[in-house]
Amino acid sequence: MLTQMEDVQGKLDALVGALDGQDAGAIIAATESLATAVILFKGAKVPAGSEHRARALITNTLSQLEAAAIRVNILKEWTRQRIDRSHDIRGTHSRGAAISY
Repeated sequence: MLTQMEDVQGKLDALVGALDGQDAGAIIAATESLATAVILFKGAKVPAGSEHRARALITNTLSQLEAAAIRVNILKEWTRQRIDRSHDIRGTHSRGAAISY
């Protein structure tokens, strides 16, 4: 479990780096890699005697998830602003909110 958790943290670091770089291809690759790491982590067991270490890793991972979520929200807002600006320049109207998954 500890190995899988460390792998999740590494994948989160890669995702945050991709988000900071605003590279769509890298974001997609990092997201897919993170999803695989999370699936493997979900099936892992906590070894006896390592609960304290596991708790520390989970706390750190939750902080990384929050950092990634903040970056996603910022990028989403910037994209929305660019779309709105494009509509203003063209004199067109947006067709409503984009679909989010």
